[in-house]
Amino acid sequence: MKFISLIISVIVFVFSGFYFSTNLKYSNDLNYIVYMLTWLILLFISVIGIVYSIPALNRRKRRFRNLIYNSYSERRIKHKEFDEKFHIFN
Repeated sequence: MKFISLIISVIVFVFSGFYFSTNLKYSNDLNYIVYMLTWLILLFISVIGIVYSIPALNRRKRRFRNLIYNSYSERRIKHKEFDEKFHIFN
């Protein structure tokens, strides 16, 4: 889901950056200033979306359950079965 959000944020950033740069001119008209500020706000929102979504690409899914155990425990699992199901932290 975050990958889709990242793609959408990048597309919106490119789209709004293109329109912001093509419509950029010197003007004192209040309507033009509000219009350009709206495009600038959209650019900032898309940058925040990109920054928020990037860590989702770096995370790896865990395939093992973590278990901290004591080898002297009575409920100790045998080694073969243990190695298949758990990742060991000593």
